[in-house]
Amino acid sequence: MKRSLKLLALATCLSTTAALAQDPLREIYPYKPYSIEEVRSKVTKMTEDGRPLMNVIEMERRGLMQSNAKAQPWGGYFWALIQGQIANTYQDKSYFAFWEMLGWEGNVKRWKKRRSEVLNNVMNLEEKDLAELAPSEKYDLLMGDTNFDLTSRVWQFVEGWGNGKKWGFLSSIDIPAGYRLPKSTKLMALWEGICHGWALAATGYQRPENTVTITLPNGKRMPFYPDDIKALVSLMFANSIVQDNVVVEGLRCLDKNVETDEFGRNVDRLPTKEGEEVLPRCADVHPAVWHASVVNLTGIQGRAFVVEVDYHATVNNHPLSGYKYKWFNPKSGRNGDLSKSVIDLAGFKDAYASSRSPLAVKLVGVEMEMIYTDWSNPKDTETNTTEDDKFKSKKFMYDLELDAQGNIVGGQWRAEKVIELRDRYSRNEDERTSRILQPDFFWALPKNFAMYFKPVPGLEAWNGIGQTPKSWTAPAKAAHGFIYNVTREFGFNEKCTVIPEEGKLTKEVPCEFKYPRPQPLINVVNQLLQLSKR
Repeated sequence: MKRSLKLLALATCLSTTAALAQDPLREIYPYKPYSIEEVRSKVTKMTEDGRPLMNVIEMERRGLMQSNAKAQPWGGYFWALIQGQIANTYQDKSYFAFWEMLGWEGNVKRWKKRRSEVLNNVMNLEEKDLAELAPSEKYDLLMGDTNFDLTSRVWQFVEGWGNGKKWGFLSSIDIPAGYRLPKSTKLMALWEGICHGWALAATGYQRPENTVTITLPNGKRMPFYPDDIKALVSLMFANSIVQDNVVVEGLRCLDKNVETDEFGRNVDRLPTKEGEEVLPRCADVHPAVWHASVVNLTGIQGRAFVVEVDYHATVNNHPLSGYKYKWFNPKSGRNGDLSKSVIDLAGFKDAYASSRSPLAVKLVGVEMEMIYTDWSNPKDTETNTTEDDKFKSKKFMYDLELDAQGNIVGGQWRAEKVIELRDRYSRNEDERTSRILQPDFFWALPKNFAMYFKPVPGLEAWNGIGQTPKSWTAPAKAAHGFIYNVTREFGFNEKCTVIPEEGKLTKEVPCEFKYPRPQPLINVVNQLLQLSKR
């Protein structure tokens, strides 16, 4: 049983031995401070602003200690890969049924049976059954495609990934004699899906608001609920090349159990591959970069962005919708206004003294609450508004290093002290652990993201009442069949690790991949979105 206490603010002197000084992990953050040039360049990159605000005094004066994005990011679903992404017939699912959430192979078999027994007879379905089709199935039927091209491609990706992971999409590899590919597990993580599509889309694309009903050639009516349209938008964003052009800060931490130092700071392990660069992957996002980026992106520009809220191996992307923070004094741990919270570094017994910026003369503590839009299971509701969104929050604690004018020059994440209770009636305060919460990485749409979502020009008009014109079929299939080529032809220098039939020495060899990235036709998505505004 654990009980969280107030921030551990009183620091002790950090002793550093000669052995630690030779440790390559001590040559990267959090032990080696970022230069002010690194901090500013990272904030400039994230905000796409050549002169971002970096002064804490000015931040407080301008009322930027709390803010929400101008457009609230809409709630959506991460569309689990194991259930077929947006080819999931979500209305007949129990999200607590282990056979549906743990067995992708069973889900693929059920899809194939469904295609034979249900979709081959789709024009004879009752309106109630049409309403319960998967989002991708409704899309295909809207396109007049009873072969269900987009839906089939989505399930093909599920099957290919389940059977071989990335090896399922390998197009060429230079395997030397005596070596082979590593075996691929058939397990599929429950968190795998298109949260990177939903979360990113929610920060930049409009919210679907109302149900759009389409009349099919047989006179039957088929509804696109707001969550159906959200699904199409999410898949479009997940598989778009905009994913290669987002602005990102931080690296993905690949450790399931992140190691910490004596102060609770997340630290990294040495690389597992020969020649791999030692990088801060689990300690990565710098608090100075985080703080300045949040204030500039959301507080000043009014933009939402995406945060990977878990700092371990699981990927958990969510759109940040707002923040608020308060100061604390690093000596006393007490909250207060800025003037009472800033302390001089001179004479302060600082545990992180060797990790501080040489430009730092003052220190201030920050307790930030990050508010983010949570995902929710898809529903067949007729409307969707900001009132339907669900939110969660996380508290981050860190200090900011300041120069004499109050400009941010560095910082360190701070730990909460946790007392381990031996039993329900007594506690031993000598048994303590510390923990740090921080984002794994965060990323934002570029300001010019609309250039990646231009409608196909020259198509005849569609009024949104019945099926799309037949002239839309060819461009739609081109979108469905989009292949992301990780090949030398496209400038990639991809390397794959192969293992020997005998012995332990692995090798890195050139390899190429062709990943299917099926997308709905943007013209259809945009028209459905506009119709949902009526």
